Amino acid sequence: MGLVLNGDGRVLVSRRLAGRHLGGYWEFPGGKIDAGESAFAGLARELHEELGIVVRGGVQCLTVRHDFAECSVALRVFRVTDWSGEVHGREGQEWAWRDPATLEPTDFPAANHPMFQALVLPQHYLITPAPAGRSEIPAVIEQVQAALARLSSPMVQVRAPGLERADYRALIEPLHRFARARGIPLLANAPWEWVDDLPGTGWHLPERRWRECSGRPPVSGPVAASVHDAEGLAAVARLGLDFAVLSPVRATASHPGLPGMGWERFAAQVREAGVPVYALGGMQEADLGQARTCGAQGIAAIRGLLEQGPGSQPG
Repeated sequence: MGLVLNGDGRVLVSRRLAGRHLGGYWEFPGGKIDAGESAFAGLARELHEELGIVVRGGVQCLTVRHDFAECSVALRVFRVTDWSGEVHGREGQEWAWRDPATLEPTDFPAANHPMFQALVLPQHYLITPAPAGRSEIPAVIEQVQAALARLSSPMVQVRAPGLERADYRALIEPLHRFARARGIPLLANAPWEWVDDLPGTGWHLPERRWRECSGRPPVSGPVAASVHDAEGLAAVARLGLDFAVLSPVRATASHPGLPGMGWERFAAQVREAGVPVYALGGMQEADLGQARTCGAQGIAAIRGLLEQGPGSQPG
């Protein structure tokens, strides 16, 4: 399947013909792979046959596995990076350019949820530095707010494992107000009862917490998890979470003795992931392009996103 965007940031969707499996539903265009054909070659062929466009480049960013009543499928999802031509329904099907933020999930097959996330999640996932105590909280708030205002596409995780509840609230409350006023997604990395009264807040689960879950926590904001391998990525998809942070891409001072997996291994795991994935571990703003080339949704970092980077823009 292909996530094809036009110059206005709208995504291409088409409606399945009546009489076919899931007829009447809208979908992201694609089709079955022929014998001996690569997933990308199959996508390019199907989009030309169905919609008349020529696809020359794309990056696989998801593999969504789903069990329908009559069959099980593995949907290889590509972010199309290079295409040309005039769209027209060559099989008589409806098609449209839609704003990803306004797509109605119930108009699409159930397997499409991770694709919606891949279309709307930001490219920068800023993780707050952890203040050593209450006296450092104002400086951290000021630093994080400045970074969020500067980054072109931000999301923030409020992580401060050394703080008790009262001090954590002193940190997250002003950041929550700042982010909510600007439409910036904010996730808490703390016990949920500490933040359940903050509207729209998401929840970031470290490994010890997601391993205790039997399903997606009933949180209105996004729910994410930190993982380190393919097993963790599979668990995140099985739990129905919205995205994962995979680390470490590079070795870091914060995790001495833990070698980085490198971009090649990272890309291989992203291709098979059932949810969007952020790269973590030694990331800088300059790594965003490499991460996207590997299929990642974006990059996650503390210091690497707090400082002015070459790709940052005023907010």
